[in-house]
Amino acid sequence: MSKRMMKAAVLAGPQNIEIKQLPVPEMQPGEMEIDISAIGVCGSDIHMWKTGKGWNPAIKENFVMGHEFCGVVANPGNSNFKVGDRVVYWANMYCGKCDMCRAGKEQLCREVAGQNYIGFVRNGGYAEKFVWKASNAYKLPDTVSDTAAGLIDPLMVAYHAVRVSGMKLHDKVLVVGSGIIGQLTGGLVKKAGCSYLALAKRNDRKLGLAKKIGDFDAYFDSSIPDAGEKMSEAVGGGFDIVFECVGTEESIAASIDAVKPGGTIVTVGNSIDPTIKISLNKIVLHEIKFIGSVSCTRTEFEETIDLIASGMLDADKYVTDVMPLDELQHAFERLTSSTDPVVKIVVKP
Repeated sequence: MSKRMMKAAVLAGPQNIEIKQLPVPEMQPGEMEIDISAIGVCGSDIHMWKTGKGWNPAIKENFVMGHEFCGVVANPGNSNFKVGDRVVYWANMYCGKCDMCRAGKEQLCREVAGQNYIGFVRNGGYAEKFVWKASNAYKLPDTVSDTAAGLIDPLMVAYHAVRVSGMKLHDKVLVVGSGIIGQLTGGLVKKAGCSYLALAKRNDRKLGLAKKIGDFDAYFDSSIPDAGEKMSEAVGGGFDIVFECVGTEESIAASIDAVKPGGTIVTVGNSIDPTIKISLNKIVLHEIKFIGSVSCTRTEFEETIDLIASGMLDADKYVTDVMPLDELQHAFERLTSSTDPVVKIVVKP
């Protein structure tokens, strides 16, 4: 009996995606099979695309990235799902047993260790089909479109960051970074009731989407000398909360300079360099609260789905392009272009 095959986009080397036919994974107990409907292209995918490898050295070939996906149940196995159900997968491969998971902090799962995610250490969703644990799947309400479902993953990151920030009504807020995480964070902060919302960016390439949506009150150029100090002066002594969504030495330095004494910086951006310099004295002497924020809890993932389903946030308007899986290589090239204004691409097999 011949194996069933599926189309998949394989990371074949640095900056090289190849479309191949791969065997459909065989279901194991507790797993189910879905037909992929849509999948968002993430900045983490771009990092792997640039290096030509995933995070699991044991996968030598035919590695398939992709973690922001939804689909339709083709085989529910022994789960409570039914054939035809629309579902979205949470990429966090949490164990559910460690002290962090038992405390409802699955994003800090001891086994995940900040890296055990679908599409990073195991094959993901850039394919026609996906097979894995049914416990990581969540039913999609009819009010959430396939393209909007491709935004659930970055939206959950923004949602968790806003929650851990302790933001209050009337706070003045700065978002550093004009990528999709930064723009979604701005959207949620606006809904949460800030009095003033600004965006710091290095260039104007991605500002078309932000200005079209219209949540930000001001835009600052973070590439100029003393950018943070100038941003602080613009609001009369600093921002109450700064969301740092880039992860570079320069962006963190600007955030420290832009926040007011006693204010809060929430760091969301991952640094490519594991160690970067920071001004510790400024943090200590100004009593700046420095909070790391990663992913979200399982409960927050469900709440993120509801943010879209309830109409609180229109995720579809943040999608700047929809492309076929066959053009995934081109999608990566566009997202790394210095001139293309694209912010978020959702791919459909």
